[in-house]
Amino acid sequence: MPAWDSYYIGIHISSVPKFVCKWVPRFFVISGYLMAKNLTKNELKTLNDIAQFYYRRFRRILPLYYFIVFMIVVMVHLYLGDYLWDNNNRYSLASLFLVTNQLVIHDQEDYFKEFQASATSVNVFLHLWSLSVEMQFYLLVPFIFFGLQHLKHDYLKLIASCLITLFGFIAFAMILPKFAFNFMLLRLWQFSAGFIALFWSRIAKSICDNPKYEREPTEQIFKFPFAKNDLLTLSLTVLAICFLPSELNVMYLRPIVTMATAVIIMCKSQNNMMLSFNTLGYIGDISYVLYLVHWPLIAIFVPYSPQTYIFLTVTTLLSSIILHHIFEQKYLKMDWKTLVPFLFVLIMGNVVLQSSVRRDSTFWNMTYTDDVKDIMISNKAQIEWSWRTEEKRDECVEEPIGEEIDKLSVFGYGSCKRGNGSLSFMLIGNSYVLSFRNTLREQFGQNYSTFRYSSISQGYGTYADNAASRLSLEIAKRQVARYKPDVLFIFARYSPSIRDPIQENDDYIQQMNENIKFYEKFVKKIYILGSHPLYRTNFLSIFLQNVQHRRDDIESLHMNRREADKMMINVKKRFKLVKCSKCQFFDVTHLFVEDNKYLMFDRDQMLSYVDNTLHLTHSGLKVTVPELKRVAKEVMDSV
Repeated sequence: MPAWDSYYIGIHISSVPKFVCKWVPRFFVISGYLMAKNLTKNELKTLNDIAQFYYRRFRRILPLYYFIVFMIVVMVHLYLGDYLWDNNNRYSLASLFLVTNQLVIHDQEDYFKEFQASATSVNVFLHLWSLSVEMQFYLLVPFIFFGLQHLKHDYLKLIASCLITLFGFIAFAMILPKFAFNFMLLRLWQFSAGFIALFWSRIAKSICDNPKYEREPTEQIFKFPFAKNDLLTLSLTVLAICFLPSELNVMYLRPIVTMATAVIIMCKSQNNMMLSFNTLGYIGDISYVLYLVHWPLIAIFVPYSPQTYIFLTVTTLLSSIILHHIFEQKYLKMDWKTLVPFLFVLIMGNVVLQSSVRRDSTFWNMTYTDDVKDIMISNKAQIEWSWRTEEKRDECVEEPIGEEIDKLSVFGYGSCKRGNGSLSFMLIGNSYVLSFRNTLREQFGQNYSTFRYSSISQGYGTYADNAASRLSLEIAKRQVARYKPDVLFIFARYSPSIRDPIQENDDYIQQMNENIKFYEKFVKKIYILGSHPLYRTNFLSIFLQNVQHRRDDIESLHMNRREADKMMINVKKRFKLVKCSKCQFFDVTHLFVEDNKYLMFDRDQMLSYVDNTLHLTHSGLKVTVPELKRVAKEVMDSV
């Protein structure tokens, strides 16, 4: 690989995961350019030509890939807690089949699994989603160029590539972002931007090399204001925007960065000192190893101090250099008769390891020191959602919802054991309904007649911000109108959109007023849970890691109250502006306050208050009991 091309891949690989949405486009553009360069140089005429292309790609990528996957699986079971094994095992298996991106899509579409595909999940295989996209592109690209080679002129190929890029981006922008981000066909427009760079360069070169285009200097009617090096500098400046600490709209930034990368490739020059710098070229040479090893090391040995940053940097570079020279360069020199058996051994080694980590619980057994063993056991019991392990969960029975809605969007719907009182209660909202259901019910004892609940995806109870939440809201309104409970409780984790600045004639406030007014026609009293701080995804796993490895630094896990309240300030302002005669907002967050912090765990028992999915654990729900008891007493005294 030329040093110039390696330079860019080196930059991509050395970037940290939080820049992934800005840096990955460069990787795909360069890959598209290199594949276009390869396939235009070697025409595809027979199936054997396509098979040769696949062999070259697999030869370059798979041996090192399967070796690193094997080593990562071993490291996971040696260094990470057993509470992280299941998810990493799932992703290791997907990685073996090069479909990590598809598993990410699957998890992100599931409300209760999306946390497993986040950067905080200590998922050491997560970075391999981009290589899965890359490999899936390799399967498709020979057929694209088999079609393009029937276009006789590079001008036609350039136009075709431009159309793929244009319509591909339109499709990418119109589809759900999480799906489009990880789906290869919707990423094809970024690869085809590399095609544009190649065909533009070929056309420019043919013009410069053709003697018939040589003419005597004449006065130009229009002179392009930018020289080649100016465009290069401008494009590099655009790429530098990614280093800015402020967040930019990725929907605008992504196509700009993609095309800037393509422009840089078109403007490439072997005489450019920066692009031909030998050290950068070497970084490009080891970039594939860097890509494979950097994220597992970061995820396993989390950087939390200058010393760990230095350790990770040195370890990543040294391991990449060593593996490049003693492994990568060696197998690249093998002929196919040696390489194929070698690759087979690597694959079978992974198969045996996958079986072993799932079946041999005696060998793969994590042992904890005596001072943390009980803490780990108690907190691991809270990893499952609280409503699935609560003592009285069998007293609530699921029922058919009787609405036209996807079953996966209905988290829970039904009623609990009848009481001896006269008041009827109903809870509506999203998963927080299930989280608070029995804790609230216990505060009433048996002093109610019926206790119903409706927990639906994107059910916010008082407003809607998209099609799914509008359906949830309409269902909630129909349920309230149908059962006419005496007291209606709304429990919800609110969507990010409600944190936006308040506008004149604010739509959310208007919706809240209208929907609460609707509910008031059927109920005697409405109690609405106020806003919660935005908890950290995968907090329980992070907490356990700190218990295991950084006990002295565990106080830093408590949430900064000022920053948390600042994030929710517009939510609270909106709730204060709601006008109603029968409704009342109640808040449980003050029970977690200590000075300038929101407490995230019980210091005495070392139990986390929050699970991995942004719900309160059993320990967290116990903290809310005083406020729920106050509400219950108020209901029984006044309704």
